[in-house]
Amino acid sequence: MHDGRLALDIETASPNGAPTDFRNTEDFELVAVGLGFVVGDGDPEVEVVLREGDWGVEHTADLLRTVVKWCETRSGPVVTYNGEYFDEHHLRAWAEQVAREGVWTDAPERVDSLFSDHIDLGSLAADAYPHAVRENREIPALWKACKEAGIDQPTVWYEEYDFPSGYLDRLGIEDKHVKGAHVGEALGEAYVDGVVAGIDHTHTHAELTRLLVEYAAGDIEPLFSLYDALRQADAHA
Repeated sequence: MHDGRLALDIETASPNGAPTDFRNTEDFELVAVGLGFVVGDGDPEVEVVLREGDWGVEHTADLLRTVVKWCETRSGPVVTYNGEYFDEHHLRAWAEQVAREGVWTDAPERVDSLFSDHIDLGSLAADAYPHAVRENREIPALWKACKEAGIDQPTVWYEEYDFPSGYLDRLGIEDKHVKGAHVGEALGEAYVDGVVAGIDHTHTHAELTRLLVEYAAGDIEPLFSLYDALRQADAHA
């Protein structure tokens, strides 16, 4: 049994329009990846890596390479939530893309190795908490699974960031706290636009970066807690 375990969660954007198929990687671009590592009952190590350029394939390859190398220096299975459907699926597709275009030819092999011992908590949560699965869905939402397990998920509130007046309105965001859809529909693209425009030194871009990092990091520790809770539930079943 592995004493160490990794956790992974991707954040994407859809700069070419709203996705028509969540399995179609062409509808998504990789913006950030939350990573975690923990050994036994220790405190998790959490890091977020962000895209450092435009939507070009070379920057996708750079981000993939950083993620793979980070994980390869640590040992244990990779834990995700719904990763077989989304995170793993798209990371494999991007790996094939960057290899096909000659940017990083061994990317598919390296990503395959990363997911060789993958644990998708979504299917485990569906088995443990079937009453939490919405109609026409196969797994419960992550927040529902965490609620069933008694795990607190951090909420990232917009009021904690110093954005100019009207900034969120211009991005079409009306909610008080950050949602995954906000990253996909507006925040991720705004971040990359800022990098491309060379405004990463500005206060607004720094606040957006801080928000994305804190949001991406927010699901990592709960993944470890949910893993432990589901394993305990299985042991007592």
